[in-house]
Amino acid sequence: MKISAKEKNSEKRDDPRIKYSGQVFFTTKNGFYEGNLKNYSEHGLFIRTFNILPVGSTVTIALPYLDGYVKRQGQVVRANKNGFAVELFKEDCDPFQKVSPRAMQIK
Repeated sequence: MKISAKEKNSEKRDDPRIKYSGQVFFTTKNGFYEGNLKNYSEHGLFIRTFNILPVGSTVTIALPYLDGYVKRQGQVVRANKNGFAVELFKEDCDPFQKVSPRAMQIK
Protein backbone atom coordinates (compact mmCIF):
# COMPACT_ATOMS: atom_id res chain seq x y z
CA MET A 1 0.00 0.00 0.00
CA LYS A 2 1.40 3.37 -1.03
CA ILE A 3 1.25 6.39 1.35
CA SER A 4 0.82 9.81 -0.22
CA ALA A 5 3.19 12.69 0.54
CA LYS A 6 0.28 14.58 2.12
CA GLU A 7 -0.38 11.70 4.55
CA LYS A 8 3.32 11.49 5.49
CA ASN A 9 3.53 15.22 6.24
CA SER A 10 0.22 15.41 8.16
CA GLU A 11 1.30 12.88 10.82
CA LYS A 12 4.57 14.16 12.26
CA ARG A 13 3.76 13.02 15.79
CA ASP A 14 4.62 9.79 17.58
CA ASP A 15 1.39 9.52 19.61
CA PRO A 16 -1.97 8.93 17.96
CA ARG A 17 -4.53 11.73 18.36
CA ILE A 18 -7.90 10.99 19.93
CA LYS A 19 -10.81 13.06 18.64
CA TYR A 20 -12.72 14.87 21.36
CA SER A 21 -15.25 17.67 21.46
CA GLY A 22 -15.69 19.47 24.75
CA GLN A 23 -15.14 22.71 26.60
CA VAL A 24 -11.69 23.48 27.94
CA PHE A 25 -10.33 26.43 29.93
CA PHE A 26 -6.85 27.90 29.62
CA THR A 27 -4.79 30.70 31.10
CA THR A 28 -1.72 32.66 30.12
CA LYS A 29 0.06 35.51 31.87
CA ASN A 30 -2.38 37.80 30.02
CA GLY A 31 -5.75 36.27 30.89
CA PHE A 32 -8.29 33.47 31.26
CA TYR A 33 -9.97 31.98 28.18
CA GLU A 34 -12.10 29.10 26.99
CA GLY A 35 -12.27 27.01 23.87
CA ASN A 36 -13.11 23.55 22.61
CA LEU A 37 -10.73 20.64 22.74
CA LYS A 38 -10.61 19.17 19.22
CA ASN A 39 -8.20 16.29 19.85
CA TYR A 40 -5.50 15.18 22.24
CA SER A 41 -2.71 12.68 22.78
CA GLU A 42 -0.36 11.86 25.62
CA HIS A 43 1.94 14.75 24.71
CA GLY A 44 -0.24 17.33 22.99
CA LEU A 45 -3.63 18.73 22.05
CA PHE A 46 -5.44 21.16 19.77
CA ILE A 47 -7.81 23.84 21.09
CA ARG A 48 -10.37 25.53 18.84
CA THR A 49 -10.85 29.11 20.03
CA PHE A 50 -11.20 32.73 18.93
CA ASN A 51 -8.37 33.58 21.36
CA ILE A 52 -5.40 32.49 19.24
CA LEU A 53 -2.16 32.44 21.22
CA PRO A 54 1.21 33.16 19.60
CA VAL A 55 3.59 30.27 18.94
CA GLY A 56 5.96 29.95 21.89
CA SER A 57 3.38 31.03 24.50
CA THR A 58 3.20 29.06 27.74
CA VAL A 59 -0.34 28.03 28.58
CA THR A 60 -2.00 26.32 31.56
CA ILE A 61 -4.99 24.19 30.60
CA ALA A 62 -7.84 22.77 32.70
CA LEU A 63 -8.64 19.49 30.94
CA PRO A 64 -11.84 17.52 31.57
CA TYR A 65 -11.00 14.37 33.54
CA LEU A 66 -13.48 11.99 35.19
CA ASP A 67 -15.71 14.14 37.41
CA GLY A 68 -13.70 17.37 37.19
CA TYR A 69 -10.67 18.97 35.60
CA VAL A 70 -6.92 18.46 35.76
CA LYS A 71 -4.31 21.14 35.25
CA ARG A 72 -1.54 20.73 32.67
CA GLN A 73 0.98 23.16 31.20
CA GLY A 74 2.44 23.31 27.75
CA GLN A 75 3.75 25.48 24.95
CA VAL A 76 1.94 26.61 21.81
CA VAL A 77 3.75 24.98 18.88
CA ARG A 78 1.37 25.81 16.02
CA ALA A 79 -1.50 28.23 15.45
CA ASN A 80 -3.98 28.92 12.68
CA LYS A 81 -7.28 30.79 12.26
CA ASN A 82 -9.19 28.00 14.05
CA GLY A 83 -7.06 27.63 17.18
CA PHE A 84 -3.69 26.37 18.34
CA ALA A 85 -1.72 23.21 19.08
CA VAL A 86 0.00 22.69 22.43
CA GLU A 87 2.88 20.40 23.29
CA LEU A 88 2.38 19.42 26.93
CA PHE A 89 5.28 19.69 29.33
CA LYS A 90 6.46 16.54 31.04
CA GLU A 91 5.06 16.54 34.56
CA ASP A 92 7.40 16.00 37.51
CA CYS A 93 4.50 15.72 39.94
CA ASP A 94 1.06 14.12 39.63
CA PRO A 95 -0.10 14.93 36.07
CA PHE A 96 -3.72 14.46 37.20
CA GLN A 97 -3.85 17.17 39.88
CA LYS A 98 -7.50 18.24 40.12
CA VAL A 99 -8.34 21.91 39.62
CA SER A 100 -11.45 23.98 39.03
CA PRO A 101 -11.58 26.46 36.13
CA ARG A 102 -12.56 29.14 38.67
CA ALA A 103 -9.44 28.44 40.75
CA MET A 104 -7.31 28.91 37.63
CA GLN A 105 -8.93 32.27 36.94
CA ILE A 106 -8.26 33.61 40.44
CA LYS A 107 -4.56 34.35 40.97
